[in-house]
Amino acid sequence: MNNKRIIAIMGPSGAGKTTLGNNLKYQNGIVIPRHATTRERRSDDSPDFYRYFSHQEFADCYQKEKFLIASGDSPVIKYGNGNFYGILKEDTYASFKLSNDILIYTSYKDINALLDLREKYLIQILNLTFQNIEEGVQRRILNSGRNHTLDDIKSRIYWALKDDENYRKLIDAYANTIYTDIYGVEETYEQACQILKLKKKGR
Repeated sequence: MNNKRIIAIMGPSGAGKTTLGNNLKYQNGIVIPRHATTRERRSDDSPDFYRYFSHQEFADCYQKEKFLIASGDSPVIKYGNGNFYGILKEDTYASFKLSNDILIYTSYKDINALLDLREKYLIQILNLTFQNIEEGVQRRILNSGRNHTLDDIKSRIYWALKDDENYRKLIDAYANTIYTDIYGVEETYEQACQILKLKKKGR
């Protein structure tokens, strides 16, 4: 399967991961497999993008090694320990039947798991972030149109800074970083195409 490529997009809240992913999907035909989560459905979630699991269902799949990658707010998967996200192997395989290139959204916490997959797949990691993470996250969240509490904003900024600190060496070594507060949507897409060696296509 070494002709199969996984493009992993990671970065702090509001950095433009979904926007870039959608551009690569619609303009370049990159396939995005279904993702799994324990969080509640949101009104702006794309139809059929997420599999919504209870914490117990997520934990059962994890125990049975059904995930390609999975991570969350705690090492212990249970209700009360925050939200968890992952991509099932079956959804990965289904997507590879449609394209040799697939795109997944991941956390910095997944970077070691992604590196472990290099024996089977070509792994390319795009880190979308801000020059000033605190300002960037706060600005994007406030402009998102969602009703975020002050505690929620503080929590997201705290974890964005913490994750950047904890995984900085791995990010610098293995990811291509794009500062989306410098480049904007179109230039971020162009940067990604250059990194991934994709020809820019029209919609």
